[in-house]
Amino acid sequence: MRRHLSVLLALLAAFSLIAAACGGDDDDSTAAPAPPPPAAEPEPPPPPPADEPPPPPPADEPPPPPPADDMGDDVGEDTPATRAIAGIKALNLPADTTITVFTEDLSILGPEVTKDAFEAQSGIKLDIQKAPYGEYASKVLADAATEAGTYDVVLVETNRLGDLDNAGYLVDVTEWVEKYDPDIEDFIFPISHTASQYNGRFVGLPTDGDVFIFYYRKDLLEDPAEQAAFAEQYGRELTVPVTYDEYMEVLEFFTRPEDNLYGAAEWRITAVNYWWFWQRLWSGGGTYFNDDMSAAVNSPAGVQALEDMIAMEAVMSPDALSYGYVETVEAMTSGTAFSNITWPAAGKNANDPETSSTVGKWGYATVPGYVVDGQVNQRSMSAPGYTILVSNYSDVNKEAAYLYTQWFTSPENLIQANSNLGGNTDVVRASIFADPSMAEIFPGAGDYLDAQKANLAQAVPDPVMPGYGEYAQALEIELANALTGQKSPQEALDDAAEAWDEITDSYGREEQLQVWQNFLASIAG
Repeated sequence: MRRHLSVLLALLAAFSLIAAACGGDDDDSTAAPAPPPPAAEPEPPPPPPADEPPPPPPADEPPPPPPADDMGDDVGEDTPATRAIAGIKALNLPADTTITVFTEDLSILGPEVTKDAFEAQSGIKLDIQKAPYGEYASKVLADAATEAGTYDVVLVETNRLGDLDNAGYLVDVTEWVEKYDPDIEDFIFPISHTASQYNGRFVGLPTDGDVFIFYYRKDLLEDPAEQAAFAEQYGRELTVPVTYDEYMEVLEFFTRPEDNLYGAAEWRITAVNYWWFWQRLWSGGGTYFNDDMSAAVNSPAGVQALEDMIAMEAVMSPDALSYGYVETVEAMTSGTAFSNITWPAAGKNANDPETSSTVGKWGYATVPGYVVDGQVNQRSMSAPGYTILVSNYSDVNKEAAYLYTQWFTSPENLIQANSNLGGNTDVVRASIFADPSMAEIFPGAGDYLDAQKANLAQAVPDPVMPGYGEYAQALEIELANALTGQKSPQEALDDAAEAWDEITDSYGREEQLQVWQNFLASIAG
């Protein structure tokens, strides 16, 4: 286990290339007069004789109020947050109780903006700590490897759960989920399961609805002159593409280097190209592993996916192999890309008037798909997403720490983070998608949210299991070999599959198979 943790820590530098996706009282010089001395309190009347009942209150005085319940100031609507506060107060924790919360410096915005409310409602202090994205995961994994208990609660990408579980870091919170009811069914499936469960038990709660959305220039697609030209060239109407064949035709049509316009701006820098590959792999009817736990990435569906990713170089900027999140969003905001398939945060960024010249010009749709057995099989990548969980090595009361996670992921608190155009926390609850205020975060946000929800419904999650970082890195190396022409797609994927099988054996094939089967059960509902 420790050897694998060391390997994983060494791989974290590669993942640091993922950008934030996946941005006083007035002085009064006049002294106030001193308050008058308090009036003397009248002496209470003598008690009635022991055999006489106390006199009734005067007729014009209301009866005394009922005693306050454990909710304190938080009476009212019954939500996961109010249930969490009631649970915390029932624990009767010491007055100096503090919960340390840790994650990277954009996801921490949610805990930061809700900190004062939690402290006021619960009486518990929060110690908010953060690190840059490229450093935060290594700090969490180091906390797990050393069993230091530096953090009580962490927000971490769901794909880390397997390695954290191997390190003994995860707390089984199933009992508290059942006792306090965080309303798991309100979270959009399958994130509701993949970001809350690991290997058949609850270990955390979802905080982030990461999923790929198909963004396209609506103003160009709906332009009558463009529609007429497309119909003449391709013999069909210019519409939002549903299949990958239609997608490529539209991208070809809008690739105009002489006008500094390209059909697409997908991520291609070596780091996490595998997410775009996995999305196509599943759309083509593929999967990560076969029933015997052998690697399935080199299947015909995988080869087709990689061949088509290579073909897309003809409809992207010549420097596309250097494109990560920042560069693809820059292509959107500057108007040099007709489309992009990427995270929901890009939709906020592209509609931020302080940074974008294409505000209000974007349309939003589901990611296209391949035709499998006569049916279009559209799939969107849900990655990485964040889980908020309790550290097993923390000294704080773990039930209280869990109750904070339930409080934070309640709709009324998550909505504050989701509304931040500069942040990277995306909607993951159905009730928040339905909240009218969300449609006002930028012009056209209603259509954007509808598309995000639709993509979540067809989402493919990361394979959440031990060795995730090693599997991902081995695949990424071979995808880069194919994208740069050093190997054919089949050769690259065969080599990736061989490396995957070696990784599986190093963790124990039977043990990995059990985790894989539980993962499949979770995404099957």
